This record gives sequence, C-alpha cells and structure tokens, in this order.
Amino acid sequence: GKLKCYRLGGKNERRFNKQDIMNFLQGGQDIIPLGIYNLKVNDSAHIVHFYNKVEESLREGISYLSKGLSLGESIFVVSTGTRLPKILTGLENLGFPVSKLMGDGVITTDNGHHDRTDQIQFMTKAISNNNYPNGFRLLGDMTWALEKEWSVNDIKALENYTNNILVKNNKLFLCQYDLEHFGASAAMMALDTHRLTAYRGELKESPYFMEPIMQS
Repeated sequence: GKLKCYRLGGKNERRFNKQDIMNFLQGGQDIIPLGIYNLKVNDSAHIVHFYNKVEESLREGISYLSKGLSLGESIFVVSTGTRLPKILTGLENLGFPVSKLMGDGVITTDNGHHDRTDQIQFMTKAISNNNYPNGFRLLGDMTWALEKEWSVNDIKALENYTNNILVKNNKLFLCQYDLEHFGASAAMMALDTHRLTAYRGELKESPYFMEPIMQS
C-alpha cells in the first residue's frame, strides 16, 4: 500500500510508475523535483543530461534552475559566453530578478577556465564559502570545456572531483553533454562518472558508473 498503482485489464493487474518505484527504493533521503521531465531525485545527486539540440539544453537547463530558485535554492551556472546570457534571460522571462539575485549571491555564474586546477579552485571556493540552508544546484553545460580546449581526461578529473568532494547533502549537480559535439569517448566518460543519466524524458542509473578515483 505504500506505492500508488494502476489497475488494468480483465484481471485487474497492477501497474506502477517507474519514477515512483525509484523514489521508493531511494527511501531514507529527501526527494526533490529535478525540474526537467517531471523527474525527482535525492537531494544530493550528480546527473548527466545528454541532449541533441542546443534548444533542448537551454530549455531543460532553464527549467532545472528555475525549479531550484522557486524552492529557495542558490544556483551556480557554468556555460559558454554565448549560452549563459540566454539562460539568464530565460530566468528573467520567468519572473526572477536575476541582477538582484546575482548581487545577493543567490546566482553565481562562470564561463569556465582554461586551466583545470583554476576551475576546480574557483568552484570549490564559490561553493564552500557559502551556506545553503535551502539547498544548492549547479548547472554545467559542458560545451564550455570544448571551448577551453579541455581533454576528456581533464573533464573526467573534474567530474571525479565533484563526486569526491563537492556532492554533499542538499546539493544537485546537472552536467549537460551535447551528443553532436562530444565524441563516444566523452560520452562513455560521462556515463562512468555520473550515477544517474537523464535522456529523452527518462532518468536511469548508469550501469557504467564507477566509484571515483582522485586524479592529480
């Protein structure tokens, strides 16, 4: 009786919603709306979102961030110089006072750094220097890493660092990967370094996820 079910057919057979089952299996942790595809996740999660078109990346990214702001969370956006203004404009169009929220430290933005160590230090400082009583979520459209000419190993090191150090209670990380621009090796790396995968409206546990190993 703990799960809502639907009755179908002459035998009145039970059918269950997949997301309801996943939430039930993750019991003991707070479940919060992700803001995309009507999905819900634990309050501490590192998710990869694969997309095929820029429009999808912007739409789902803005939805994800707006859900966080509506819940009183602080947000951190890492994107390219071209896409970041579109994300912020999208939030403005939804009624969020972006300039004020940035001034208050509720919204932090970044275009990414050329040096891996600089990027890690910047993210760590920005996240560690603030308390987030209502939660925190980061959006990283990893196209910025292509613009900064990062290697797959550089990106992997950042994702592993996130798993080791940054993902804690009340923090969500959504990393977006463009399937038209990232090659197969980068896609496999993303599956290896993210426990959850969002694609085409579904959220699944990655069968390739490996416990992270810190890299120098």
